[in-house]
Amino acid sequence: MNKLLIVLASIILIGCAHQEKGVYTAPSVVAVKTGVEKVRQYVRPEGQAAVKELSDAITTYQTQVDDQSLALAKAQNDAVYWHEKQIKALKELWTWRLIALSGILCVVVYVGIKTAWRFAL
Repeated sequence: MNKLLIVLASIILIGCAHQEKGVYTAPSVVAVKTGVEKVRQYVRPEGQAAVKELSDAITTYQTQVDDQSLALAKAQNDAVYWHEKQIKALKELWTWRLIALSGILCVVVYVGIKTAWRFAL
C-alpha cells in the first residue's frame, strides 16, 4: 500500500517538464560585415566600388531585419494583449450568463412553489 501511495504521489508531484521556445532572434550580419572588412584590404582599387556596394547591401539588409523584428515583437505583444482581453471578456460573459440562468431558475422555482407544482412534469 505504501509503495502504491509513493508511486501515485510521484506521478502527481513530478509531472512533465517542458521547455518553452525562446523568443525569435533575428539573424545577425556581424560576421558578414567583419569578413567584408577583412577582405577589403586585399581588394584591388577597381573592386573597391563592389565592396562598398556589398557593405551598403549588408547595411540595408540589417535595417530590414531590424524593422521586421520590431514588427514581430509588436505583433506578439498585441496577440498577448488581445488574448488577455478575450479571456477577461469570456469570464464576464459567463458570469452574466450564470446570473441570468440563476434568475430564470429562481422564477421557475417561485412559480412552482406558488402553484404547488400542480402542472404536469
